[in-house]
Amino acid sequence: MLSVFAIALALTAAPPTADDLQIDFEAALPCPGLVNGREVWEGQKAFYVASYTQQAAELDPSLVGADAVLRDDNPPDVIGEFEAACSS
Repeated sequence: MLSVFAIALALTAAPPTADDLQIDFEAALPCPGLVNGREVWEGQKAFYVASYTQQAAELDPSLVGADAVLRDDNPPDVIGEFEAACSS
């Protein structure tokens, strides 16, 4: 019985895959606030923040991607910034 519980716990605790995050990002809602001057989106699995290199942004502003910010992988103060940006 314990091993079944451990397996179930491990399955629910598994981090999302890149495909999971891509699907989540596509459904994420844009937030009214910014974090460090960058756009933010809120999904069900993560927050997303615009990522870019300065040089790429200068050459082509459409070359902006997003990085996932997982709630479980970041300290409360970081997640608080994202929550504040999304509740503005």
